[in-house]
Amino acid sequence: MAAAISSRDRRALMLLGGGVVLFALLQFDVILPGGGGAITAAPVAAVEEQLLTAQVAARQRPLTDAELKAAQATLENAEKRLLASETAALASAEMREIAGKILEAEGIKMDASQFGRAALEGEHYTQIPLVVRFNCAIEQVVNLMAAIGNAGPLLTTRQIRISPSKSEAKTVAVQITVAGYLPVSRTPELVKKKESR
Repeated sequence: MAAAISSRDRRALMLLGGGVVLFALLQFDVILPGGGGAITAAPVAAVEEQLLTAQVAARQRPLTDAELKAAQATLENAEKRLLASETAALASAEMREIAGKILEAEGIKMDASQFGRAALEGEHYTQIPLVVRFNCAIEQVVNLMAAIGNAGPLLTTRQIRISPSKSEAKTVAVQITVAGYLPVSRTPELVKKKESR
């Protein structure tokens, strides 16, 4: 019983067959009658090179498809971690709550926070920044950075400033801007503003 030929192998065979037919037509003066002596190996070499390129592309197709599927899965997982709020204003409040929980989990008391201005991040997302100020030990800053990266929502650190604390304890004063993200469809006012420029 013959094994089934995959569509990739079928395409490669068709390209090979086309190359053989073209080679035969050139050899027997069917395409260029009367020019048998003038035909060189250059056109045949070009066809062979095209055939090899097509075969390589056919072999790489499954790898390319797998890479595309992996990238799509990564994007879907990241989009599940976007902020849940329906507007930028609600997302700012959501960011304040998320930052408070992360700081509390790391044993850090938030001294102040300030809502940043929502801004488009590429074509598909809106960045919702929050500036947070606090004092803590330097080890806590390191742990906090890891906690932000591992948080449930997708968060990025946009800016961080560390300076010596004015207290006598061995602490540092930290100002950090953390951003969460919304789908751009939830901030149509920013899209309109960009389009009107």
